Amino acid sequence: MLKSKRIFFMLFLVLVVLLSGCNGNEKSVSNYYLSLMGESQTWKLTGYEVVITPESFKAGNGTLHVKNGNKSIVNSFSFETHVVINDKDLVVHTGAVTSAGMDITEELTGAIEGGTYLNEDGTPITLNEINNIYMIIEWRGKSESAKERINLYIKPNKEQTFLDSHEN
Repeated sequence: MLKSKRIFFMLFLVLVVLLSGCNGNEKSVSNYYLSLMGESQTWKLTGYEVVITPESFKAGNGTLHVKNGNKSIVNSFSFETHVVINDKDLVVHTGAVTSAGMDITEELTGAIEGGTYLNEDGTPITLNEINNIYMIIEWRGKSESAKERINLYIKPNKEQTFLDSHEN
């Protein structure tokens, strides 16, 4: 009888130790992955990714295509990806090439990785704090220059989103 009480006590003690780690104070960690695409009058962007974690912000890996499919010969080409966080517009990713007579029919964006962006409270941003993501594309030829905007993400109304409502 003493042996069975001892076994019961040991099992009870193990159970208490295991459950003591579950105190309900765990923080919710949110990681976000966005696969973005968009178009302007001249350009189509596909496969552009944005990854937001508490530790980092990554953007890129997209491909810009001239929509008409014709060769586009220019002397310079550049893009800037903007993220509007809590109504503050930040440039988070850029790329540029310059060369006389280059074909920009298809351009890869490359990718960037950096630290996280913090909100006013000093905590990592969440997707709910991003108002807008867009790209500005600019190119110059011998006698022409152009600039266009591609909208990639616009924060949905609360009624139209699956995002966690507890992140406000």
